[in-house]
Amino acid sequence: MATFDPFDGETVRARLAGFLRNQIGGAVTVGPLRRFTVGFSWVTYGFRASWDDGERLVERDLILRVGPPNGIFAPYKASPEFLTLNALQGSGVPVPKVYWYRDESDVLGAPFFVCDLVAGEAPIPWTHDGGPAFDDRRREDLGGQFVAALASLHNFDWRGTPVAGIDGSTDVNRTASDQIGLWEGLLRRWSPRRVPMLEMAAIWLRDNAPVAPRIAIVHGDFRIGNFLEADGRITAMLDWELVRLGDPIEDLGWICLQAWRGRSPHMCHFFPREELRDRYAALTGIDVSLSAIRYWEAFGTYKLAVMHYGATHCFAERGFNDLRMAGMGAQIPRMLLQLETAMERAA
Repeated sequence: MATFDPFDGETVRARLAGFLRNQIGGAVTVGPLRRFTVGFSWVTYGFRASWDDGERLVERDLILRVGPPNGIFAPYKASPEFLTLNALQGSGVPVPKVYWYRDESDVLGAPFFVCDLVAGEAPIPWTHDGGPAFDDRRREDLGGQFVAALASLHNFDWRGTPVAGIDGSTDVNRTASDQIGLWEGLLRRWSPRRVPMLEMAAIWLRDNAPVAPRIAIVHGDFRIGNFLEADGRITAMLDWELVRLGDPIEDLGWICLQAWRGRSPHMCHFFPREELRDRYAALTGIDVSLSAIRYWEAFGTYKLAVMHYGATHCFAERGFNDLRMAGMGAQIPRMLLQLETAMERAA
């Protein structure tokens, strides 16, 4: 069985080249791997590859995403993300083109997939002074594209596509309870001790669970920091590792988390909550209540708090030597306070 070492780029490169030769059916040249520091979950490399497709020489700047065996969400699967991105090609959701994937660990020692390198930079929510991330013009332009991409995702007809086979809920009455159960299970795996605030939150979330207006593809981490922008245009939505079927309002509530806006009154530094709701409703036809958004905002804060326990666990117990994981662990008290506030506002 192959083992994955994120710091041994030459071994990863050689194994990847062998895999690509089998997929392409001929010789392929794989350039040096350049590891990116972005992303908290999958290990990401950039590389250039070239091969003869029988008619011409093909050259591509590509991305290799690997789910490390000791990463925060291990064990990983590449297929849900790959299948979703492939299905969304040509839709109103800007996504990178995907080429190959592997759920098994026999090639690189971990699941992985390969996609296009998309031009752009990722704006982040954490500003130097805690102020706005954009000036008003850029906020309006990018914000409109951001909401339009989310609406296109939730309007996408996933039935009859391979996306229908990914995880999630297809019962509008169970979307919330299924998600609560999932994250309760992860918390039990990641924390050796009970966490009273999170147990209280799970009870409240179950007691107040809404019925989904429809079942849609839920990105799971749709926010500032997870898209690329170049020349005023969103070129790709990234980080689909939490994709599943469920209540589309879950994504809308996630956008509203305090973690993505700091002191800004604008959700993800784009729009006030009411304007975000109205723009989204106009594009999807979903009559969204502020109470539903508040519920999923509270759930999202619960989910993010559980993730912080996962980050602590993978650093302290699984040997995932990324100091950002340790930094997330240090933020747990703040996350629990934000959860308390989010529930009080949703009540």
